[in-house]
Amino acid sequence: MQYQYGSSVGNMIAGGHGYGLDTAQLSRPQGLYFDVFSNSLVISTYNVSRIVWWRIGDNNGTIVAGSYTGVAGNDSTSFSNPLGVSLDPMGNIYVADATNHRIQFFLSGHSVGRTIAGITGVYGTNASVLNEPRWVTLDKQLNLYVSDAYNHRVQMFRRY
Repeated sequence: MQYQYGSSVGNMIAGGHGYGLDTAQLSRPQGLYFDVFSNSLVISTYNVSRIVWWRIGDNNGTIVAGSYTGVAGNDSTSFSNPLGVSLDPMGNIYVADATNHRIQFFLSGHSVGRTIAGITGVYGTNASVLNEPRWVTLDKQLNLYVSDAYNHRVQMFRRY
């Protein structure tokens, strides 16, 4: 079965104003999560190490986690090349922080996160570490699934 959309021309709904740090700009957007409750996209921006919340129809996004200056880091408020992003039903944010080799968790409305999978700055092959995680998703029981790219595996982390 082949799917077709009404038009073969896309409509820009976020970014499109070149590379930069302005809230109207995105720099290598990588991860996308569509939040149906707020009609918004949650976007990870790889080059400037931040997560942006962009309501469909707005001209600017809001930085909700990560760097305001575009500088990567490894503390509880920073990322180094964030890729996948996901939300749970409470609006909490999960981020695959690739080159920090961890998954960061941010309570809804908070900009300070905590590591819930992996060890910051440590990579390896055992089950307690990650090697450049790329994507995160949750099931209905809020178990976390992580694509662990350079370990060539998908890991599941149980909520409890």
